[in-house]
Amino acid sequence: MPDENSATPTPERLRNVKDDIRALVSQDQLATELSAALEDLFQINSHKRFRAYNGNFVGMYAKPTKTIQNSLAIDREVFILIANYPSVHARTIVICQEEIKRAQPRLQPDLAVVLHADPDGDENLRTWGREAGITVFPIYRPRVGAMPPSAVVRQRLARELFATDSFQVTGPVSDDNEFFGRREQAIELLRQLQSGRIEALFGLRKVGKTSMLNRIIDLAREAGAPKIAMVDCSLRGFNEMRAPDALKALARVSRLATQQGYAHISQTLRRTDSDLMSTFEALWESPGKQSLLIVLDEVDYITPDSPTSPHWNDDFNDFWREFRALVQESKRRDFKLSVLVSGVSSLAFRVAEIEGIENSVLHFVPEDYLSPFADGAADSMIKALGKRCGLQFPPQGRKEIAVTAAYLPYWMRMVGSYIHRHVELASRPLMLESEVIASLCQEFAETEGAEIARIALQNLQRVDPPMFDMLLRCANEGGVLARDARPLLRYGLVRQSGQLVEIQSSVVSLGIELFAARTGNNARAASSRPAGGLELEESEWAEELASINRRRNILERKAREFVRVVLKMGLPAEKSWVDAVISALPPRRKDECSGLAPDALMGKLYWLELGVIIAREWKHFERFFQDKRRLQSAFQLLNERPDAHAKDVDLADVALQRRELTWLEERIAQ
Repeated sequence: MPDENSATPTPERLRNVKDDIRALVSQDQLATELSAALEDLFQINSHKRFRAYNGNFVGMYAKPTKTIQNSLAIDREVFILIANYPSVHARTIVICQEEIKRAQPRLQPDLAVVLHADPDGDENLRTWGREAGITVFPIYRPRVGAMPPSAVVRQRLARELFATDSFQVTGPVSDDNEFFGRREQAIELLRQLQSGRIEALFGLRKVGKTSMLNRIIDLAREAGAPKIAMVDCSLRGFNEMRAPDALKALARVSRLATQQGYAHISQTLRRTDSDLMSTFEALWESPGKQSLLIVLDEVDYITPDSPTSPHWNDDFNDFWREFRALVQESKRRDFKLSVLVSGVSSLAFRVAEIEGIENSVLHFVPEDYLSPFADGAADSMIKALGKRCGLQFPPQGRKEIAVTAAYLPYWMRMVGSYIHRHVELASRPLMLESEVIASLCQEFAETEGAEIARIALQNLQRVDPPMFDMLLRCANEGGVLARDARPLLRYGLVRQSGQLVEIQSSVVSLGIELFAARTGNNARAASSRPAGGLELEESEWAEELASINRRRNILERKAREFVRVVLKMGLPAEKSWVDAVISALPPRRKDECSGLAPDALMGKLYWLELGVIIAREWKHFERFFQDKRRLQSAFQLLNERPDAHAKDVDLADVALQRRELTWLEERIAQ
């Protein structure tokens, strides 16, 4: 039962409590302590004592401050339950749900704060809350003891509320709260399909094609039209068929769709039926004609460049010639048949000939791409997702994330997720500085983004070699004429600047470098060197120096985190690692860095300053490096950066750089 002891608080202690209940709250010690702990986070608007399930409880309604309200994306009050019992039970969650339901629509339906006295209650309350579909923030206050300090409560609240990675998604999205930037585009696309049009969604892997398809299907179901036949061409059971059998399978799934409203090709692959035209004859003649949408997703699997079924090099024309005839006849029969083609490349639909034979579907499928987000859409998505996990990005920071990720939604989410993982939860909600964001964006590009881009580029090379070659040319020459690279613009791999297009995304640039390294370019360069190994061609120098630069950038970012963790774990409890870092800096730099948040501080440190900090706190780092003089020499040598200075470089410089990089990499990785 709540402690009845009272303590008359000063107005300052209860300044976040509404005036007309301040006296009432001041008579309840636990409510007073909790209100004080939630200062700057919530305003307490109501207080009541009540009984439930033979127990005495206190309930309060708390309105989030503007900062918390924006960060949590909520606009209602939050229910607070004081359950001062040494053992809490699952019915505590039931009490919260009942009180929240009773006060609808005033209270946030999926969030509650519970103050309790059960030493094991925190984890139990979280678990029971998850099972009931409600987020519970538990606060443990022992019956004989004190409320955790307000700073600790705020830190715990930040961990509870902002731990979920709002940027990360496990698959395609279509719900309103996750479907950013393309709502109007989806509505317009459905409108075109309802009128019997042929449309296309081409684009890189992970650009959002499946999310758009899901959205269109959901909208079509809500509207009641059109019926949808989904053909996933990546299924082996479908793409391994020869053209006549694939057409029959398409006919079967179309007929099933008109009966069910939606049908997937997997439902019909093992069935036998009549041919394509006889099936559609029945559909055309059916009373009360309905509209039908045939979706051909992952269409690259049934083109001449199919990664799994090479027979489509011969069957492509046969399949599409008959399918085109079907579409045209449907229009003559006044049957609304629309087609949506989705895949990576439009190449098979824009070349004039296939194996020396006229392409039967030249320009039949429009060359429409699911392009990157516009500036406003990217800004809105980053801002909204950041708020959900307690991070606020200034306009320049949001632009930095978008440019790094080439304005591609999935890549932007990955950058945001990386930033989320590298900013301490306890400091949130937090406005990140643009410099910190830029540093984390570059770190993401080097450590995770390059691999994401490499996979996309590898796929692009396979399905659209001309555009891949154009991208390499753009990378080598710094830009190409926009009129020669329209598909690259639509893919989002380049941005237009005047009459030229250029690569602005560091993820794309590093992805190209990684692709070149993985495909053996470096090995071929090495094998072409003279036996003496004393000379390198100009392009080989560029590769060597680029590799060193990338390794050093990755090492620098790992070193920042390494220094922070070692100091945090090694220093005495009464000494702050932040103070240790700042004390190692020269006076001018101390003034520049003293007011920075911990994560911003680490992002501001120069390379040589990291070496100075390690040397100054050597007793904590000695077991990793062992040789202090060698450490200082390595930091000094790597600071020379031969790739960044206009001076002569020989193989000895390169060898020294590689040697010291390897030495530091091995020790920091311990």
